Amino acid sequence: MAATPHAPYPPLGAHWSGLTVLARGANRLCAADPDDAGHCLKFELPPGERTPAGMRSRLRRTLARHWPALGENATELRAWRRLHARIGARLDAWLAPCRGIAATGWGPALRCALIRDADGTPARSLYAHLFEGTAFSAASLCAAVDAIERELLANDVPLFDLNAGNFVVTGSGTQPRLICVDAKSTLDGKEILPFSRWSRRLMHRKIRRRTERLRQRIRAALADTPPPH
Repeated sequence: MAATPHAPYPPLGAHWSGLTVLARGANRLCAADPDDAGHCLKFELPPGERTPAGMRSRLRRTLARHWPALGENATELRAWRRLHARIGARLDAWLAPCRGIAATGWGPALRCALIRDADGTPARSLYAHLFEGTAFSAASLCAAVDAIERELLANDVPLFDLNAGNFVVTGSGTQPRLICVDAKSTLDGKEILPFSRWSRRLMHRKIRRRTERLRQRIRAALADTPPPH
């Protein structure tokens, strides 16, 4: 099934020359760390290289330019540190570790552990597996979502941005594992009043809804049927 079309990304400027880009989103770019093969670097894109956004997102982008602590990299680092302080080393089994903000020749970047496949290549996103080809079955990928859901519920983690681009797939044989590579939504959600963070019952209900939606998208993509709305 073909990927759902999205607005084309603005072209990257010459500023990024020399980097091996691994992934790109609306607001950030992830590249291999040229100085450390075990890590990747996440850069916040300059305004001209970001995709158009709604009023609320534009306001956040503007505030982050004046106060970097409000930016996506700083938010993700805070989210990871808060979760790691509460959960400890067990977190590394399903969330890619963040190391800190690093100064680079391309500007400040969030340095994170680079998740790799069994053959040593950088792990592809779940999105890539769904829309660019995969050796895994829908059932095995859904089982990997089940494992993530159990971790979120057991540890009361309000990770609600469960889209396929925020996970990479690793593992071998018929048993894939999902590793989350972006947990900033645990701190920076879309709710004006974050009741789903304040109430454990509402949190669990929302986690179950979002993980079920992700499973439906996996089944739809690999069965070549329209995804749920």
